[in-house]
Amino acid sequence: MITVHKNYLASFLILLVMQLSSASQLDDANRLYNAGKLPEAIRLYKKAALGGDNPALCSYNTANAYFQLDSLPKAVVRYRICIREAPQFFKAYLNLAVVYFTLNDMGSCIATMSKGLKIEALNKKGMLLLASAFRRCGANAQSIAAFEDLAQAYPEMEEPYIALGELYRDLGDQDKAIRWLESYPATGKNLAAVSLALADLYESAGNADRSLYYLDKSFSLDKTKKWTLYRIAEMQQKTGKELVALETAREGFDAFPDFSPLALLAGSIAFSRGNLDEAEMYFSKAQKLGDADAIVGMENVKKSRQSRDTVSQR
Repeated sequence: MITVHKNYLASFLILLVMQLSSASQLDDANRLYNAGKLPEAIRLYKKAALGGDNPALCSYNTANAYFQLDSLPKAVVRYRICIREAPQFFKAYLNLAVVYFTLNDMGSCIATMSKGLKIEALNKKGMLLLASAFRRCGANAQSIAAFEDLAQAYPEMEEPYIALGELYRDLGDQDKAIRWLESYPATGKNLAAVSLALADLYESAGNADRSLYYLDKSFSLDKTKKWTLYRIAEMQQKTGKELVALETAREGFDAFPDFSPLALLAGSIAFSRGNLDEAEMYFSKAQKLGDADAIVGMENVKKSRQSRDTVSQR
């Protein structure tokens, strides 16, 4: 699921710096803000606003400083003053909506961002924030519509495809979830995770071959994921490709010698094929790594050998 963290929200905030022809309190406040001296900047912004030195901008930058200081209620007050002074200033609506989102006030966030998008209808950050707010408050139909609009306006953007895939999956519509995830941009940085999500969806739908295809794709994009490799071997076994699965498990354990599930899987497949010596070797490796299930495997090998010895003695 897409999550919106504080640092990401802070990136929405834009400090608008006006260069005046002569030195002013606003100039000095801007310099203090850029130097990270936020309390001092706030004091100067307030003085500049009282002196009539662009009060809308002073209120806007004061609100940004309060946001950085985590004084969110004070930021709300200053953004609202800015909007009152400059009702067509889109960035004030955007930043105010960000603060409401941070405060988990989704109603105010949606109302504010909806007004802002009447000024800049296709603003990427504003559209994403609105869609995310709808989703956060459980308004799935509105969230889906907003994310679909975002995907249409910005087809290269990754977030809408992931969000729509998750939304439709949670609503039980696997076909639409798959359709949106399969439309995910080929150059997206989260392609490995998206491929893994598609593997889960296809497995749930009973399509093992497509699930295996996306597991392979995910692992080819990120070869550090040992559980993905385990799932590949497991899926190969389920689809009747036991020799391939055994080789995958062997190679996987060679690559991840501290990962006992792969040793256990290799032992289980070898055991099912009657390769008791190989099964014992892998069960022993898994046992040394502390895998309790390996004890059962070792016992099964022992019983199978005893059974073979009994048969051979007759």
